[in-house]
Amino acid sequence: SAAPTSDPSVTTAPTTAPSTEPTKAPATVKKGDKVTVSGAKYVATSSKEVSYTAAKKATASVVIPATVKVNGKTLKVTSIAAKAFKGNSAVKTLTVGKNITTFGANAFNGCKKLKTLTIKSTNLKSSKIAKNAFKGISKKTTVKVPKNKLKAYKKLLRKKGLAKSVGVKSL
Repeated sequence: SAAPTSDPSVTTAPTTAPSTEPTKAPATVKKGDKVTVSGAKYVATSSKEVSYTAAKKATASVVIPATVKVNGKTLKVTSIAAKAFKGNSAVKTLTVGKNITTFGANAFNGCKKLKTLTIKSTNLKSSKIAKNAFKGISKKTTVKVPKNKLKAYKKLLRKKGLAKSVGVKSL
């Protein structure tokens, strides 16, 4: 049996369990760092928050989580980057986590097969959503939003490029 030793040539495993999620991040995440968690790509917007930049290729169902763990540290996912899903013809259902407050320009442009977009966030503000963030979503898409935000979000999403033919319903 291997007992701890004071021999400097012997290295021991770290006492903290490694994260089960694959990452390519430095020990401390700082603004601008790019990380990959479970195949999805993110970029750090601060030491505590990340922006979702790209999905796994050819994934029909995507869930943008409220948080991700990078090297044991929990980071909030607060935004979807510009063009994050642009031209993604594989995604059919997309769920946006509760911490998302910012949508970049053309975030969903060209998502021709998107059937359901579920937005769990209750903190969307016009100033944090690019003018054409929702432009180009399939006319067959249904957008689901929190019940208490239905009227406000319907107006907001239309103003930000969502076609009038796209249905907006409550969760």
